[in-house]
Amino acid sequence: MRSFILPLAAIGALSAATPALAQPFAGPFVGVQVGLDNYELQDADVFVAGDKFDGFSGNGAVGGVYAGYDIPLGDTLFAGVEVNASLSGAKMAYDDTVDSLTLKAKETFGASARLGAMLNNSTALYAKAGWANTKFKANLNGFTDSDDEDALVLGGGIETRIGANTSLRLEYNYADYDDYLKNNQIKAGVAFRF
Repeated sequence: MRSFILPLAAIGALSAATPALAQPFAGPFVGVQVGLDNYELQDADVFVAGDKFDGFSGNGAVGGVYAGYDIPLGDTLFAGVEVNASLSGAKMAYDDTVDSLTLKAKETFGASARLGAMLNNSTALYAKAGWANTKFKANLNGFTDSDDEDALVLGGGIETRIGANTSLRLEYNYADYDDYLKNNQIKAGVAFRF
């Protein structure tokens, strides 16, 4: 009987000394991200050189940084907040024999909340909603102007831990600036967690 008690006691002590696996998306993080930026401007009420101007679109690379904090909601869910800053190379252009019009997206600052669900011990899907402010620079026949526009941002992605303090993510965001200006982004990022 004694020969059974000693091994059981040893197993119990070992189990008590082994910590439970921590939720992989918890605490502060900072990261960098790059991706593709697409803007679409549609306005049926604008006329250029007497012709009806329906709108235009443009693509470009986007890159930036982000930081945030995640809070576990049990074993499989988490919630978080995030701020970000990015710089876009997206450019929309219209040119004919009379007029030349370009619109460039520049720096963007944003904040969002996200809610995630674990798929396994290291990977999660998440949805996010927030706000963004982007600076645009316009040039019409050599005359330049700039303006800041606010947007509602909705998105989601997948994130996976690849080490003790590192995670990778792939994310899609849709930004609605107003009735005419829309934005789509696909970005890949790497984050470092503390």
